[in-house]
Amino acid sequence: MDFQVGLSADLGDGENGFSWGNIAIETLGQLPWTFLKNKEFTPAEVSGFDAIAFGAPAVTAESLPDSADAPLVISRFGVGYDNIDLAACTRAGTAFTITPDGSKKPVATAALALTLATQHRLTAKSNLARHDRWSERLSNGMGQGLNGKTVATIGLGNIGTEFFRLIAPFDCLRISHDPWKTQEEATLHNVTLVDLDTLCKTADVIVVLAALTPETRHLINASKLALMKSNVIIINISRGAIIDELALIAALQSGAIAGAGLDVFETEPPAPDNPLLTMENVVATPHNIAWTDELAYGMGLSAFTSISKISQGLIPEFVVNKDVLTTPQFLTKLGRFK
Repeated sequence: MDFQVGLSADLGDGENGFSWGNIAIETLGQLPWTFLKNKEFTPAEVSGFDAIAFGAPAVTAESLPDSADAPLVISRFGVGYDNIDLAACTRAGTAFTITPDGSKKPVATAALALTLATQHRLTAKSNLARHDRWSERLSNGMGQGLNGKTVATIGLGNIGTEFFRLIAPFDCLRISHDPWKTQEEATLHNVTLVDLDTLCKTADVIVVLAALTPETRHLINASKLALMKSNVIIINISRGAIIDELALIAALQSGAIAGAGLDVFETEPPAPDNPLLTMENVVATPHNIAWTDELAYGMGLSAFTSISKISQGLIPEFVVNKDVLTTPQFLTKLGRFK
């Protein structure tokens, strides 16, 4: 029986090529694949596909058909799933997978790049060069070094541990807040786990690497910002809503904190008059700081590996809604390929 694979429209360039470059499509081997036509998922669009690899589309209760016609697996290029209705996937007997192995190194590298750019005041210094302000290069160009600083992550998962591996050459004290990790796990990476208030009070650099959940929305708010050192910089490459943006703007404008490196915003794209876009102590990128050939290939390799495994009746590694794996809807569909 043929196993049909669909690729979301955003992965295509409109001419049967790939908008994301080399995405390791060869990982599918002989499995037939085609691009979906519409940017959003609808029951009619996804019906009949056994697997779908996708990038941007959201998955809601209205996205999937009845379980018999729903895909066996949908594999997202990325690790975030705040726009995925996991319960709807489970009801449809559809496993949802992510690509933490493909994202780990490039996203951690991007976090370090944004950290260094913010510490070195890259936006401000670039403006001096571009706008004939060379006379200010010493009076208005002082940044911060990473050596000797206390570096913190909010989240100590795959990306957090890789980030700490990357800063090993720097002489830093490492701390993290992650209620899902034990100190024994953290010690493997020379990291000390602390509560969030302690992290806010002691860190010189705070890198947000957490998933957006109801518990983490506005985790960094006005009260947490008030605890921070005046020299602290905050880096966010996860989801904008983890930080209360209005509180962050106020802290940056008042000088309560030194700077921010932001790849994500509460509303995307942000309004053109958002103050964060004009502050010289902010390095802002449009949710693409990790966007490299390495990331595209790694996420494709991971997503298509999940699809290839399930086409052989095997359970892929990175299923998020694990409760689906024991449902009759899923097992019936999986049984067709064992």
